[in-house]
Amino acid sequence: MMRKYLLPLSFIVVIVISIVIVVNPFQTATLEEDPISQKWDDINQEEVLMEVGNEYVEVVDLREVELYKEGHISGAINIPYEEFQDRYNELNQEKRIILICHTGRMGVESADFLVEKGFDKVANFGGGMAVWDGPLSTE
Repeated sequence: MMRKYLLPLSFIVVIVISIVIVVNPFQTATLEEDPISQKWDDINQEEVLMEVGNEYVEVVDLREVELYKEGHISGAINIPYEEFQDRYNELNQEKRIILICHTGRMGVESADFLVEKGFDKVANFGGGMAVWDGPLSTE
């Protein structure tokens, strides 16, 4: 008698498992990117060069003071990464903020931080000064 119900019951179990695998109501994370990172731009050297000197842009060099003094992008202000979260309020939220660091990693973290603080015109120069081959200022 039990064998009579075994095949239909097995079929129902397979269907339920298939639905759970496809729909997965227990899934908490999505495959999308971090929503914060999607709110700022990753820009290249050409784009940075086009923005330098624009009165509506602030270029922020996140490197240590010594490295900044050795050579930085003209017009960039220096707010070292270690001080950035304490000094970000020095930035004009109405301007586009372009972040520059050694390789781009500190810029990513700082861009995420600015977006969390309500800045909506934020960009990071991916690759940082390690790949910069444009003009440098020591003033």
